[in-house]
Amino acid sequence: MSNLRARFAASSIVLLALLAACASPAPRPLTQTTGPRTYRENIDISGRFSAQFQRNGKPESWSGGFDWSQSPQLTTVTLHSPLGQTLATIVVDPDSATLTQSGRAPRRAADVDSLAQDTLGWPLPVSNLRNWLQGYAKGADGQMIAATPQATAVITTPDGWHIRYISWQENNEYAGQDVPKRIDMERETVEAGQVQMRLVISNWQVH
Repeated sequence: MSNLRARFAASSIVLLALLAACASPAPRPLTQTTGPRTYRENIDISGRFSAQFQRNGKPESWSGGFDWSQSPQLTTVTLHSPLGQTLATIVVDPDSATLTQSGRAPRRAADVDSLAQDTLGWPLPVSNLRNWLQGYAKGADGQMIAATPQATAVITTPDGWHIRYISWQENNEYAGQDVPKRIDMERETVEAGQVQMRLVISNWQVH
């Protein structure tokens, strides 16, 4: 009987070990640091975007392609329709921002995010995207976070955006480091209801 108990105990130990090995690992927390990825001041990015929001209580959406170009003193964003027509162009310099849509006079304002909200009808967080596109964001506590492919948590920003880095890609422009490929963002707003955005980045170039 004692041998039977011993064999049963040994089998139980092996079974528990196997179950532990097969258990799914817990999500890793986001790194509260500047991280190993080099931040680039001068980059050109292109890809696809989609945005869902509400206007006058009715659902609306924008989708198509985008081009993003930034330097320390200038940010230029161009949104294209799925057929390649220019929907809007936003230029930001140290003094102001200008938004131009086809067939309409350009609009200028001191704050680019307010300009985008008022003109497009939904919040396009241009000022924050300078960091978000490269995997950096300020968390709700104001600390800078460097997202990584191993981080699965959602970043909540001080102004209420929830950011999730869904997928990554290796990029030679960053010395082979991983950079974001797909970024999902959402935010509850008074003006446009629940806003959901998705960016899928296809091309990166450091200049």
